Amino acid sequence: MAISTNEQVVNSFLYGRSARAGTLTTNGTTLYSYHLKIAEWTTNGVIVYDYTRTGGDFRSMTTSQHVGLIKRLVCPSSIMLPEAARHAGLIA
Repeated sequence: MAISTNEQVVNSFLYGRSARAGTLTTNGTTLYSYHLKIAEWTTNGVIVYDYTRTGGDFRSMTTSQHVGLIKRLVCPSSIMLPEAARHAGLIA
């Protein structure tokens, strides 16, 4: 897997391809910041887990930047608060 920019990794995720750029990686179905799942493809489309200060589950500035990149490219209904995702059993 070639090293890419963060933007290229996010685009690769949206097109179902593997890519990595430092701490942002994707296997084409799941997008990770460090080892934290921040987005994934489901049968209903993409879900983005909002690990930012406004999402109520801030992890780090880097993770917030990674989440911000994908949030700008998906419709708002695809963004989920981590607390709701945990309650739904989507994340641990």
